[in-house]
Amino acid sequence: MRAHQWMGDLLLTILFSALAAVGILIVDVTIAPVRVALALPLVVLLPGYAFVSALFPDPPTEDGAGFGTLERIALSVALSLAIVPSIAYVANFSPYGVTLLPIAVATVAWTVLFSLIGLLRRARRPPEDRYGVGGRAVGTVAGLFTVHQRRRGETPAPFEPENQRHVLLNVFLVFSLLALVAGGAYMAFAAPSLPAEEPHTELYLLSENEEGELTTTDLPTDLSGGETAPITVGIENHEGETQSYTAVVYQQEVVLSDDGQDVEGVESETELDRFETTVEDGETEQIGYDIGPTTDNDVYVWVLLYEGDAPDDPSPEDADQTTRLAFTD
Repeated sequence: MRAHQWMGDLLLTILFSALAAVGILIVDVTIAPVRVALALPLVVLLPGYAFVSALFPDPPTEDGAGFGTLERIALSVALSLAIVPSIAYVANFSPYGVTLLPIAVATVAWTVLFSLIGLLRRARRPPEDRYGVGGRAVGTVAGLFTVHQRRRGETPAPFEPENQRHVLLNVFLVFSLLALVAGGAYMAFAAPSLPAEEPHTELYLLSENEEGELTTTDLPTDLSGGETAPITVGIENHEGETQSYTAVVYQQEVVLSDDGQDVEGVESETELDRFETTVEDGETEQIGYDIGPTTDNDVYVWVLLYEGDAPDDPSPEDADQTTRLAFTD
């Protein structure tokens, strides 16, 4: 057997895996058909094919024992659909989480590693005992749907139909594999078109607990008029670019319902303070501030956040982000 006959399939597997890694991770191909062509084999075929090749370096025997090309492909698809989700599950415990980078890198590494193991195991076999992709694959596929007449005592090959019922089972098997591949193709096609995270900003208030940790559960809400307490204003920028912000501290003196749950009216509104900051994309700015009501009446003290400059007459209704503390009896 010539070298290309027993090495070609696994060398091609390694080459394609490397090409897919470059196209998906480095070049970041976004053209849907190209992305599908790169991602689909890497998801539904190659990891399982490399694993099967490492486990079974021998060709099928004359009596039908072992795995031929068709059986290897079927088993490879089934194994790939178990291997890749397992890699994703393990990636969940990595610092990167279930994201494209760790899953793609681990899948390519798995495929290359077991392809090399498969090549090594085949190389250690005598030439006649090395599996190689022959020219009988088409005939093997056609044989799935043809009832074979065998001599007495002859062992049937895997998936070889002995009657029409077996032919129907093979039809169902091929249909199931095609459905799995189509599902993988759909996911590979849909993934690039899924909407990215919408640009947004997060605003929240924090205060120190007894252990000195910042938390949202111990905010000061029992202050009297004129008293202040330290808080931390947190601003997270997910806008996709560096963003400047203006924060306005704004007080409303409110009239509450008897149960204290609803605002029946607003008696006065006052701007207490404002400050500006700039936050890099993906970063969080935490600003210390002393906050408190100016009166003993029922008061809401708001932090209103605006992208860019704040208007001269701010209000909770026109702010980009809002949060508040309620100082009520």
